[in-house]
Amino acid sequence: MDMEISYLPLSWNKYLNQIRALAEDILIKKHQINLIVAISRGGLTLGHILSDHLRIPIWTIAIQSYTDIQTQGEFKITGKLQTSIKNKHILLADDVADSGQTFVRALLYLKRSQPASITTLAVFYKPRSIFKPDLFAEKTTKWILFPYENTEMIKQISTRLLKEGKSILQIRTFLKSLKFKDAQIDFVYRYYLPKEV
Repeated sequence: MDMEISYLPLSWNKYLNQIRALAEDILIKKHQINLIVAISRGGLTLGHILSDHLRIPIWTIAIQSYTDIQTQGEFKITGKLQTSIKNKHILLADDVADSGQTFVRALLYLKRSQPASITTLAVFYKPRSIFKPDLFAEKTTKWILFPYENTEMIKQISTRLLKEGKSILQIRTFLKSLKFKDAQIDFVYRYYLPKEV
């Protein structure tokens, strides 16, 4: 079932440990950073936690890219910075460098504002990415199931498998193998897939 995609379920505990290790690396190596710019949406949780660990402020930009698990849309800046970053040392953070296009687009946008430097960070780096972040916690080729995207991922995986003709029981069994809980699955099926299930 769903053999085309290999998934990596990620627990909150592992995710938090990875971010802490990245923050320690920044502090030990004394990277000069005085502002985090998190790329919405994937970098929001990451940015918040990094801001806490590093004790520096955070701002966000939004770049729209993924339309579903296997398809990418256009890379557009849909939320711009609301502060000046001129002469600041920026930490640009996103959850994953997948295709790399989001980082490339973000860097083009930020460089126009003349920061002193930009250090890039992702929790995950995929070798197929055209952009390799300066700092990352793990390299993978799998589709990462972040602990803060349960509703989105259950809906996308279920919709895909329903289209492939899988039964609800087969889909629920598969979702549970990916570490999703019954309550999470029930929530999505009740509010986002009621006609399909």
